[in-house]
Amino acid sequence: MKLVDLAQESVKILQECGEDGIKSDLLAEKLETPKRRVYDVIAVLKALGHVETSRKFDGTTITWIDKSKDFIAKNVHDELRIQLVEESDGRKNFQVQVAELKEHLRITRSKLRHDVQAVAMVNKSEFNTTQLRVRALSSSGIKRVKHDGIEVLIITNESGIVVDPSEIEIDEHEDLLKNLQRL
Repeated sequence: MKLVDLAQESVKILQECGEDGIKSDLLAEKLETPKRRVYDVIAVLKALGHVETSRKFDGTTITWIDKSKDFIAKNVHDELRIQLVEESDGRKNFQVQVAELKEHLRITRSKLRHDVQAVAMVNKSEFNTTQLRVRALSSSGIKRVKHDGIEVLIITNESGIVVDPSEIEIDEHEDLLKNLQRL
């Protein structure tokens, strides 16, 4: 038997044996060839990564490495590729929508900033609360805050300040945790 034929027949037998493998002597018997010829074929298959061998006291076991499970069918690959393209296109569309909405929001904020009339009050307002939240109407925010323990001065980059006297329940433990984290 030629070495090529011997190799082809060896591959068939090894694939049939599956994960259990086959002893080298038994393979030589099935092929009706000397063990040295089987070792030549196995050496080449091992170098190609198609078989693995394990030596034990009762002989060498040869196991076929099934690489077919590492591959997927062409039709499955094509379906996955089409799905990926669709998902990618959908993502791009969402990104465009997000950009458009952000631009719309920016324009609306700009209009709101220009449309809001500043309210000039001659009188001071008193609030029956222990908290005041102050927010600048402009997106450029607050420029500086000064306080002397009795009075607070808040200066914004652009005109427009909102004062909210509603009280928020403050978690004392949260402040303690923040202080501990700083340490």
